[in-house]
Amino acid sequence: MERQPGNSSPERGSYEAELQASAAELRSLRNRLSTPSTLGQIADRAGASPSAVSQVLSAKIHPSQNLYMALVRVLLTYDSGSRAPQNHPELQRWRDRWRRVQELKERHKIDSRSPRRASNPTEPVTAHGLAEQVVVAAMRRGERVQMFPMADDLEGVWDVDFSPDGRLLATAHGLRTVQLWDTIAQRRAGQALVGGHIEQVQTVRFSPNGELLASGSHDGRIMLWDVSTGRSLCHPLAVSSGRAWSIAFSPDSRLLLGAGRTVRVWDITDPEQPEGVAKIGANLSAGIAVSSKGLLVTGHTDGAAQVWNLETLEKDGTPLRGHTGEVTALAFSPDGNVLATASRAVQLWDMDSRAMSGEPLTDTDGLIHTLSFSPDSQLLTAVAHPDAEDPRVDDEEDDSEETLDPAAAAHVWQTSSWKAACAPLTGHAGMIWGAGFSPDSRLYATGGADGLLRLWILPTPRT
Repeated sequence: MERQPGNSSPERGSYEAELQASAAELRSLRNRLSTPSTLGQIADRAGASPSAVSQVLSAKIHPSQNLYMALVRVLLTYDSGSRAPQNHPELQRWRDRWRRVQELKERHKIDSRSPRRASNPTEPVTAHGLAEQVVVAAMRRGERVQMFPMADDLEGVWDVDFSPDGRLLATAHGLRTVQLWDTIAQRRAGQALVGGHIEQVQTVRFSPNGELLASGSHDGRIMLWDVSTGRSLCHPLAVSSGRAWSIAFSPDSRLLLGAGRTVRVWDITDPEQPEGVAKIGANLSAGIAVSSKGLLVTGHTDGAAQVWNLETLEKDGTPLRGHTGEVTALAFSPDGNVLATASRAVQLWDMDSRAMSGEPLTDTDGLIHTLSFSPDSQLLTAVAHPDAEDPRVDDEEDDSEETLDPAAAAHVWQTSSWKAACAPLTGHAGMIWGAGFSPDSRLYATGGADGLLRLWILPTPRT
């Protein structure tokens, strides 16, 4: 296999060696072309700069997956004048190749940053112990740590949710599937959950008792799954209109709520035979949120948030009006005492007085799509999209590797001071569509347009 010239050869199997081997494979792919090609021509077709393409082909950088796959798709069918289609049979092998180098790159980062243990230099440091030291040291410094991204082959991660015990993470995907992940092992937990959805799955939620998982899709269908067996429990449930793009359970796991343009409510005491009990609200513009005190809140296109009593399914007070534009995200604090509503800024509400609390949080840039309180109430996160359009309403076919939206960021505040807890979380190529906390409040999962599921370890809030 072709190697880059140099004074010494990197150790076989190391990040440097695999990076050079990967670059050599790309150069070999280019050398097989019957049509002469310059770096500029290749870069133009790949939507990249000539200097970036040169760095990739010379093994100076390991590129993002989007750039890498764009190069592969250009080179595979360069002579035809167009990129290889997404279903080209050779693409999966190249995705696996990129992932292998990326894994070595992540390990290389850990090894190069980890402190040496001077107390007993002869004692071996296991990979597990090394990673633990890096994570603990970073958290003590108040820095976030990003774990290796997963789920790069399921056509986007539209939503994420941790199980109540944190051992499982559920993700919603464009391939009409739901996938469960082992949080600790960071790998798939069983086969994907399929069936019932005929379009992309947009939302997933575990029931508070951890026994059920609900998923909602663009076709307006909601499925109920048995978490222990992975089987569907009933026929698809349908929201009254539009997409099923938000789901919630009542605190006692008895009620299932699904939001389209309105909210449908089912009694799932017997999850194999759900009973429809109500349809409430209208002109919804945000995902629904349920509090530990049995309240539901809905966001609307006129800038209002309406609170509902889950027992009576009646309005609980007058609408809360704190935004000039439509409400785009909602979240209750774990104790139910604070409500956060968002549009282009986050407004906080005291739920006892139903009055605005403090000044709006305006650190974000663009419309806010997702709000999440950490289970320990110490952090609030907001995912902001720099573009005014909500990507979930686009019905056209999307080629995420070819045309990615501007990158989004997740902002993190300490609730004790409402100051930033760390720099905004970035790293996704394109929009972040789903985000949420683990039960211990330290893990934060994000997923989006680039098809990646990322796990972050957030810093312990300063006191």
